[in-house]
Amino acid sequence: MLLSEIANTLDAVYLTQTEDILIENISFLSSKKLKNALYFCLKGNSVDGHNYVNEAIKNGAVAIVCEKKIIGIDEKILQLLVPDTRSALAFASAKLYNYPHKKLKMIGITGTNGKTTTSYILHSILTEANINTGIIGTNGAVFNDKKLELNLTTPDPPELFCILDQMVKSGVKAVVMEVSAHALALNKTSGIIYDVTAFSNLTQDHLDFFGDMETYGAAKAKLFTPQLTKLAILNADDEFGQRLINKSLVDTITYGCLHPSDVFGINLKMSVGGLEYTLNLLDNVTKIKCNMTGRFNMYNTMCAATIAGAIGVPLKKIAEGIRKFKRVEGRYNIINTTKCSIIIDFAHTDEGLKNIITSIREYVKGKIITVFGCGGDRDKKKRPLMGRVCALMSDFCVLTSDNPRSEVPMDIIKDIAKGIDELGLKNYTTMSERTEAIKYALNIANEDDIVLIAGKGAEKYQEIHGVKYPYNDSEYVMKLIEENRM
Repeated sequence: MLLSEIANTLDAVYLTQTEDILIENISFLSSKKLKNALYFCLKGNSVDGHNYVNEAIKNGAVAIVCEKKIIGIDEKILQLLVPDTRSALAFASAKLYNYPHKKLKMIGITGTNGKTTTSYILHSILTEANINTGIIGTNGAVFNDKKLELNLTTPDPPELFCILDQMVKSGVKAVVMEVSAHALALNKTSGIIYDVTAFSNLTQDHLDFFGDMETYGAAKAKLFTPQLTKLAILNADDEFGQRLINKSLVDTITYGCLHPSDVFGINLKMSVGGLEYTLNLLDNVTKIKCNMTGRFNMYNTMCAATIAGAIGVPLKKIAEGIRKFKRVEGRYNIINTTKCSIIIDFAHTDEGLKNIITSIREYVKGKIITVFGCGGDRDKKKRPLMGRVCALMSDFCVLTSDNPRSEVPMDIIKDIAKGIDELGLKNYTTMSERTEAIKYALNIANEDDIVLIAGKGAEKYQEIHGVKYPYNDSEYVMKLIEENRM
C-alpha cells in the first residue's frame, strides 16, 4: 500500500517531503527487521520510540510516524506528524489490512474476571446458531479449528488487524474479543466501533499500571462510549456496572439477579456437575443448564445470553448453545481422582479467588486446599488481599510461585502471607517451587477434599528472570496422577 493512502487515513502532517513510497509492513518495534516498514514512535512510561528511529531505519523502516520531528536522520526518510502515535498505529493497521473489522460482527467484552469464559460460552451459542465465530483473548485467537498463540489478551494493532483479516478470509462472520483495560488505555482498538460490548465486573487488579481503581475503571469505561460501541450490555449487580448504567450515552441492556435488570436469573441450583436456573431474557423465559458450576458462571452465561439475544439469536439456540458448552481450558477445570478432586482455574485476583472458593464451598464434602501465588512485577497491593481471602475461605493454603518474573519468589510469597498473618491465622505453608507445592497439596488431601490450583489456568509457561519455561498446571497434575496411579 502507498504511504500516501495511510497518511490520508491518519490526517497526518508531512514534516519532510519525498516521492510516494510503498509500505509493506507496520511496526513499533525498532529492533524488528521488516522490509519497507512504516515505524511508529510510541511513548511509554520508561521507553520513548522517538529515541530508536535510527535503529528502526537500520532494520528496514522507510518512513516514520512521530509526535515530534526527529532531528539528525536521513532526509530521505519521510516523517509524518500526528497528535497520538498509538491511535495512529491502530488506524494505520486497519487501513493496511483493508478494514477487516467492518466486514465482521464485532463483539467486545471487558471486566476484571469472566471475560474468557463468557467469550467461549458466547462462541458456543453462536456456533449453535450457525454463525461462524472467531475468538480473540487470553487463551489465544481461535477460528475454524485453528488456534494462534497470543502474548497479550488484546494483541497490538498490527497483529490484531492481521488476525481479523485472516478471519475474514477464512469465512468468519462474527468475532468475540476480550478487550483489556490496557488495550483501551493504550488505544489499541481505535477505529473499531463494536456492534455490542459487554461488562462483567470490576475488582482490584493491574494497579501496577493504572495506579488506582478510578483510573483502572475509567479505562474500561471507554469501551461503552459512542466512539467505541453501538450497544452496551452491563452487569447491574456490580457497583461499577451501576455507574456505567447511570452514565451511559449508548443504548444499554442490563443483566443481574440482585437489582432490577432487563435480563435476570432465578431459582439457581448448583452441584459439582454444573448449574441450572431460569433465565428471563427481555420477558422471554427458558431453563438454562450449564456444565460449569459456580454462581459467577451464572453471570457469565447471563452475559453471553444477553449479547446473543441482542444480535438476534433465538432463545432456543441460546439455551442449547449453553447446554452444549463443555469447558474453557484453564477455567474451573475439574479432575477427579481416586484420592481427591482437583480444580484448575485462572483466578488471579482476590475477587476471583473468592468467587471460585465460594462456589466450591457450596458442594464440597471435605476440605478445600488452595495452591496459589501472585505474579511478579505486577500489582503488589493485591497480594495480601488474596492471602486474606484464601486463608479465610480455604481450610488450608499452600503459597507458592506464579510467574515471579524478575522478583525473588519468596519475597512475593511473604507479601501474600502478610495478609494471612494480620488475621492471626496459621492455616498455610509456603513452597517457592510450584511443582512441589502442588505435589504437597495432593499428598495431604483425603477423599472428599478438593485441591484448588489457582492463578495460571491454561498458561503453557512459567516466567522466571525473563525466561519463559515450558509448564502447565493441568499437564503437571496429570503426570502426577499417572505416576501415583491416583
